[in-house]
Amino acid sequence: MRVLFTIYPNSLAHLYPVVPLAWALQSAGHEVRIATHVSSAELIVRTGLTPVGLGDPEQPPVRLTDDCSPPRSPEDVDRYARVLGLTPEQREHWIVFYQYLMQPVSDYVRLDRSEASDLVDFASTWKPDLIFWDPTHPAGAVAARVSGAAHARFLIGHDMFGWCLDRLAERRDDLRAAGLDENPLASLIRPLAEHYGLEVDRELLYGQWSVETMLDGLRLPTSTKKLSMRHVPYVDPQLFPEWLHESPENKRCECCGRLGRRRIAMSLGESTRRFINGDWDRTPRILQALEGLEDLEVVATLDQAQLHDVKKVPHNVRPIDWVPLPQLMPTCSALIHHGGIGTYSAAVAAKVPQLVCDLADESLLMRLVEDDPNVMKAGTYRLGWEFGVREEGEASAPTAHWELPAKKVEATPVSEFMLSKGSGARLDHRAQSIEEMRELIWHVATDPSYHANAAALYDDWMAMPGPGDVVPDLEKLTVQNRRR
Repeated sequence: MRVLFTIYPNSLAHLYPVVPLAWALQSAGHEVRIATHVSSAELIVRTGLTPVGLGDPEQPPVRLTDDCSPPRSPEDVDRYARVLGLTPEQREHWIVFYQYLMQPVSDYVRLDRSEASDLVDFASTWKPDLIFWDPTHPAGAVAARVSGAAHARFLIGHDMFGWCLDRLAERRDDLRAAGLDENPLASLIRPLAEHYGLEVDRELLYGQWSVETMLDGLRLPTSTKKLSMRHVPYVDPQLFPEWLHESPENKRCECCGRLGRRRIAMSLGESTRRFINGDWDRTPRILQALEGLEDLEVVATLDQAQLHDVKKVPHNVRPIDWVPLPQLMPTCSALIHHGGIGTYSAAVAAKVPQLVCDLADESLLMRLVEDDPNVMKAGTYRLGWEFGVREEGEASAPTAHWELPAKKVEATPVSEFMLSKGSGARLDHRAQSIEEMRELIWHVATDPSYHANAAALYDDWMAMPGPGDVVPDLEKLTVQNRRR
């Protein structure tokens, strides 16, 4: 059969999770394509898969233009949260959906750009049997309906879309009474759907089913049909660095001459460092805590933007712009990270305890920066802006700065999950002192109980079906659900 994936462009966090399943399908004899903005074609080619370029090659992705969609206002977020009757924890789920995830949806269902229509045209011509669509790219559902393909969402993290759609449906009458849009996601998709003569129904919003890659305990309860599949860590193949060949416990440190030190890794993700200058006060404080741990060798995947406010890098810390985590993790005794699902999964697959950077008491709500709009501070980002791609001087019109909270959107649920499993800890760089962080890092890296619990979590992960295991199920679901 023919299988088409459609994903959010120029994001490794959206591309890498689908690659193992795409390869499993291709290895089983199926034809596979990955469709996204044409600027992502090279990234897809490096995975060994075949891209389908959408949009005008002369135009950048929408998010790098002056008319990209801004986040929803904090006032609108709060109005919905009150009418929906959300608890403080549930309000955070709503913030992620309404303020963060609705932006890419807004950008890639537009009728004044060609990405969505190109996708529908390709599907109509190529005639896929199955379309997997990223929840931030629901034009995939429209393409499936027009072409007669079966279609499913591929969930790369928590199902915020399904959870919030369920809440909206439960409070439909209350939302109408309050003068609020009863389903803002449906309203975004409707112009595109109606352009092709379609109604926005439940299937167009949820998919016919979804591939769920989260372990029990990290999943959000939703009303959707789901097929479980193990999240297999993937990065592009690269030459294995020579210094990773030898275990750190068998070599002598070049700086201090110590023999047999443990290695830990520090990784704060690839997305934030593309859009903000610096790393709040997080990286400087964590590096201060690491400075006193002479018996640890630290490999820190930090670039110059993240090191912007760092006065001194400790001699036991090796800063490196990029190293594949699946290569690094098997040599490590612990991982300090931002809470991203891909990073968390790489540690789970290597049985490595985790320290998740999380400010438990800080909301994810974004707010407009009220001070000098010409200053890019740590923790603020500008719409249509990215380091090394489209920077401040290239913008043709001034745009607002938004203040981001000093944590990843998944940080709190991931840290709470690791705490519940006894295989990790929360690293709160604002609530904990340098000494408390230093002691916690050492404890997680060296205490046998954390390693035993990380091994038990690995067993839970391995008990989930792998990408190759779900191919027969996908074949059956496709036959049952396609419309031709």
